[in-house]
Amino acid sequence: MFKRFKNQFTEIKSEVLGLNESQNNIFDSILAPVFFVLTFRFFDLNIAIISTAVLVALTFGYRLVKKDEIKFAFYGVLGTLVALLIAQIQGTASGFFLPGIIRDLSIAFIGLVSIVLRKPFTIYSSMYFRKWPREWYLLPTVKPAYNRVAILWVIFLGVKGGLQVLFFDNPEVLAVIKLATSNQTTLILLVVSYFIGLNKLKALHGPSVEEFKNNTPPPWKGQQRGF
Repeated sequence: MFKRFKNQFTEIKSEVLGLNESQNNIFDSILAPVFFVLTFRFFDLNIAIISTAVLVALTFGYRLVKKDEIKFAFYGVLGTLVALLIAQIQGTASGFFLPGIIRDLSIAFIGLVSIVLRKPFTIYSSMYFRKWPREWYLLPTVKPAYNRVAILWVIFLGVKGGLQVLFFDNPEVLAVIKLATSNQTTLILLVVSYFIGLNKLKALHGPSVEEFKNNTPPPWKGQQRGF
């Protein structure tokens, strides 16, 4: 049983990695905040801002030289520079984390509203990556699965954002929260979401995407892979 679960987990993880194109870009999610806080701890805010900006530029330049995929790296650099600018304007190290806090709480709020309106935001994120028919997602034998996963993400982002607000005056704690909810943690949550969502789809006994496209009459095999 454990072996079967492990094989299924590995299979789901490989598919999620294929969808989550930015999962290798960990600099903006881990290294930059930790480096910034450590530099601020031993020096002052201006040195921390300048040092982190230089490190960001050097890292981005290294990726250019290596000819790595730079689309998500560019977004990470841009986000880090905006965070540094806010820290400079605010005059506090905690300001560096403000964009991330606003992002997490905004997504949590939008997700909550989408759940209340019975249009879970996870449907639209899946549509963006999968390009599956919108009508399939709205089936009563499909939508509840995406609603369940939406609740999971709203709770995660709400708790994460709430903790950051609670400890906003302590940049070291904010860095720990950032580290604890890094890309690897998000990847684990994506895999768990996939597992929960796919199992819910199977329990609902609805058609798979292909069966829906082909107007296959019941009984259906249902969605066996992909969420």
